Amino acid sequence: MLTSHACACCLALLLPTACTAGYADDYVAIQNALATYPLAIDSKDFGLLSSVFTVDVVANYSAPLNVLKGLAQVESVLEQAYGALTIQAQTQADVGSLALVSSQHSYTTQKIDVHGDTANSTTYYTANQFGKGVYEGQVLYSYGKYVDQLVRIHEPNETAGCLPQWRVFSRQLVYLGPNIGNVSVFT
Repeated sequence: MLTSHACACCLALLLPTACTAGYADDYVAIQNALATYPLAIDSKDFGLLSSVFTVDVVANYSAPLNVLKGLAQVESVLEQAYGALTIQAQTQADVGSLALVSSQHSYTTQKIDVHGDTANSTTYYTANQFGKGVYEGQVLYSYGKYVDQLVRIHEPNETAGCLPQWRVFSRQLVYLGPNIGNVSVFT
């Protein structure tokens, strides 16, 4: 029961309103878009990356993948050569397949700054790759951060509900230490 002492902010939280995107909505929508990335990689559902990146994304995954241009290239390279993200000394021909490992990517510290229809984010991650077959029981650990630039997408989306939609249009992967473990889990 509301009393006459309820402030306007409290009333806004309690009463249903039309969809209006504010900073908090943008923040949550950006977190949701970014959180889809590890889910796509770990589940090997690379089609989900269209909920993370714009079609014209430029993603610098550092050596050996370097700069990938466009969603189609990002999807293709990550699907066919994901293991190279954590193997800095191999050539493209030597890269293994994500099918040879199971993985768990986790986000930790995250900073998001929204500026109208654009945003910047820095997200720290850990990636654990677990070997299969002859590499069963062996693990490779990677640590880094994603420095992303995002844009608000102005397209109708029934599944987004009232939340605005955001996509990464520029990504820079920065390794924050050496890989630890057996890089051979990808071979």
